[in-house]
Amino acid sequence: MKKILAIILVLGGIAGGGAAGLMLKPEPPASDGAQSASSEMPDDATVEPQKSADQGGAIDPASYVKVGRQTIVPILEDGETKALMMFELAVDVASDQSDRALEMEPRLRDAFLRELFQMSYTGAFDQTFTDDRVIDELRRNLVRAAQEHLGKKAVNDVLILDVMRQNTP
Repeated sequence: MKKILAIILVLGGIAGGGAAGLMLKPEPPASDGAQSASSEMPDDATVEPQKSADQGGAIDPASYVKVGRQTIVPILEDGETKALMMFELAVDVASDQSDRALEMEPRLRDAFLRELFQMSYTGAFDQTFTDDRVIDELRRNLVRAAQEHLGKKAVNDVLILDVMRQNTP
């Protein structure tokens, strides 16, 4: 029994190390010097949209400010955690508000967590969390929360960059 357990631990360690290596592997540099458009942005990233030909050389007056790291929300049933929801969010703000949005990030995270917890407690994430109605309600609630802290004119939208559900054993 001890030999089987040792073999399982060694194989688990090898698999975990390999998975970590793949996830942490840096992306190859872009050949034209442009940054990769990966969803992996630094925690305090602000992305300025580029000029396009149809804009006549004008810069789009919006910035996307990633709100920290992943936000994790428990899904409870009878007082027990049955799953975890993980969200990665960004706020679409007017370009002159990106610095303010970065300064207000702790308050934004707090407001977003409150909205996510509320939706979790009401059962919105129980089964059909990817349903358009649930996502639309989530986005409306997050936009309202962001506008309470940054102002209605400052916030254009809240982007849901990533969402994942992990059931607990």
